Amino acid sequence: MIEATETCENLIWEHQQHCQISLLLAAEELFNSLDERLGPKVLLIGVLLKPEGDRPFTVIECPECDYPLHDFRTLKSTAIQMSLRPLPPDEHYHSADTAYMAEIQRILRTYATKRNKEHFISSALYINGYLVYVVLELNRKVLNTYYYLTKDSSASGHRISRSFIESVISVYLDASANALKVKSQPEFNVLSKSRDELVSKAGNDFMTTVSMAGQHPNSLHVLYDACNTISSLKYEGAEGFGKMVIARKNHPNVRLTMELENPIHIKDFRKVRKFLELADHKQLILSDSVLIYGLCRLRGKYNNHEESLFVVSFTKHFHWEVSHQDNVMIAVSFRMPALYSEKINREKFFSSLKRLFEGIDKTQLNTLWDITMEATKQQHGTILAISSAAEEEALRLSSQCFKIKPIKINKDIVHQITSIDGALLIDIDCTCHAIGVILDGIATANGDSSRGARYNSAIRYYEYMEKKAQTLLVVISEDGIIDLIPNLKPQIKRSMIGRKINELAKLSKTDRFLRKNFNSLMDFFQENDFYLSQQECTAVNKLRRDIEVKYKDGSDGMRMIWDNLSPHIGMNDSYYLKG
Repeated sequence: MIEATETCENLIWEHQQHCQISLLLAAEELFNSLDERLGPKVLLIGVLLKPEGDRPFTVIECPECDYPLHDFRTLKSTAIQMSLRPLPPDEHYHSADTAYMAEIQRILRTYATKRNKEHFISSALYINGYLVYVVLELNRKVLNTYYYLTKDSSASGHRISRSFIESVISVYLDASANALKVKSQPEFNVLSKSRDELVSKAGNDFMTTVSMAGQHPNSLHVLYDACNTISSLKYEGAEGFGKMVIARKNHPNVRLTMELENPIHIKDFRKVRKFLELADHKQLILSDSVLIYGLCRLRGKYNNHEESLFVVSFTKHFHWEVSHQDNVMIAVSFRMPALYSEKINREKFFSSLKRLFEGIDKTQLNTLWDITMEATKQQHGTILAISSAAEEEALRLSSQCFKIKPIKINKDIVHQITSIDGALLIDIDCTCHAIGVILDGIATANGDSSRGARYNSAIRYYEYMEKKAQTLLVVISEDGIIDLIPNLKPQIKRSMIGRKINELAKLSKTDRFLRKNFNSLMDFFQENDFYLSQQECTAVNKLRRDIEVKYKDGSDGMRMIWDNLSPHIGMNDSYYLKG
């Protein structure tokens, strides 16, 4: 919930509050759709170009952000120092912009580590005597999980994007700065572009970085549109699979195995699509992003610091992705780019195994991860059944599986042995006891009629085995959805619940109603209601009612309605972090 600023003396222009709220909503729609862990926030920071009268020197618009104004007092010192150097108006503007931006970045960096946030600042816009900046705040830890190139400029000195997320951030800030130029903003959404338009532009901008690896003198930077079109075309009714290397023709890590006498232009889409039929995982198309030169093989040890070779993989109809040194940097489906993420969250996979199989070691975890990642590539879907009773289950289910002599498997054989219907039955050492297993179980109310037979049979099997053996099932559906059964909620610190209850108790004793703090705490309890015990639910419900009654008369007539909390039947101490 967003509450408007209570005072108006800090308004720079009429639509200031509306603009900040609209930009925040746009940021939430954009970044949460790419990765809901990013947690975007948006600030508007205005700094007077020249100190004058009683006008506040610095204005911060962000009701739900906690940035004390006094932390930005050094901006005034910066302005005073600049005033000692008389400059023409235009030079003063640009000099002030550069100095203010550098100082704002320095101030925000002091918050980066302790708040785990990263800040990005737009170009300034002059409004009523102020230089106004849009500041985007994102989760630093999440940003650090993405793969980035190291170079941020081309050989010619042009600034380039190091990753798709960097392109998204840049596109958003440019659109936000442009929105501030509009004097009258009657529309609720002040951005001129939709979420999909922003993401598409970011995808195109990032593919410019990839195009530059080809070093073609007449690069048209049409690679993004070309890949979209090529992936959409079928050849004699078949979908396109294959890979295309983007590099200069004489790259030392590329060996042409078949060279075309007349290279194909990248915009000759049907010819390129037909030629793609010749490519496989060993023979790749070679292109400098403008011309297709033939088929090639990769050779030697590539120096990834050069960032001079990328691979475009056409994975299925309307689907393609770009990788550098085996790191997927952007994945595009039906012309809409997205951040690449592992099909299963690695952290959650490891946590689930540790909680279900006591004593499992790091080597076992890593091997199971490799096996699982390989199984996710099975196009028709499959199930991995990891069980402490795999040997016994193979015997019990021998009439509905291929029981095999126990063999320790690796990722090289996984695709082959999961190519038939049924589950793969293994233990935590990756010893396989049966393939093509038809899982049984009892009827359950926890199934999902919107999901297929594979998912629901896995649910039934887990509920049958839950009390008999340690079991985890990885369900890879044909439509690409991947599930872990059981789907365990994350573990949390028990002390965090107690700390929040204490904060609510202190709030109930204050002399005035701190609405933002109250709503923030209740948001926390509603989002984490699964973890609350009966005693904790009772305490929160009572404190909430006490606060609502106490401040009923002082309310302005607007308040959130909060439901009573009740304990969850599935909650137990295993959901608390140890230590």
